[in-house]
Amino acid sequence: MPLLIVLLLIYCLVICFLLAIVINGHSLTGFEKKVRSFLVKSKEEAEVPDELYNKAYEIVMDLGEALENENDMAKHDGVQMAFKRVEDFRDDSKEFNYQSQKSTETKPNLKVVK
Repeated sequence: MPLLIVLLLIYCLVICFLLAIVINGHSLTGFEKKVRSFLVKSKEEAEVPDELYNKAYEIVMDLGEALENENDMAKHDGVQMAFKRVEDFRDDSKEFNYQSQKSTETKPNLKVVK
């Protein structure tokens, strides 16, 4: 009986390794691609507007400049200001809709005529 339990655990471990290999693998066969598409649902990434991207970039660059400063009080003040700007940015970016817009292009339906 203990041998059966050990064999079942080893079998489950092998299956877990195979699934991990399929999920993280490359140059997969057709069957492996089907298993991967069943297990992993791909997320479509939405484009972030340039305005939000530029604002976030400015905040990060200002934070970097504040941390490069030699004076500890100036560092503290710079980090505090950056933190306030991040809070404002987070509140402003909540309005941004992350749902991707599906393309409206339709493929023409071609029929075989004999």
